[in-house]
Amino acid sequence: MTLLLSTFESIWWLFGYVMARLILPIISFGKVRVGSVLASQKFNWLGYRYCEDGRLEIEATLATLIGLLVFCAGLMVILFFIH
Repeated sequence: MTLLLSTFESIWWLFGYVMARLILPIISFGKVRVGSVLASQKFNWLGYRYCEDGRLEIEATLATLIGLLVFCAGLMVILFFIH
């Protein structure tokens, strides 16, 4: 049971991360990008940092949350118009 819940949670986190990597650069016109899951550099306490080229890089955990929120909002809009 624990393995099943762990797998389900991992799939949701991966899905949110992929959504954020696809959506954030598009809606910010390339100014925001998502950091790597294995990033060794430090982020500030808000979960972002500025890169050398002036872009804003968001930590993977925060980006996953943003990706899941965008997905849920999009799903709500689709379900509203279908129903």
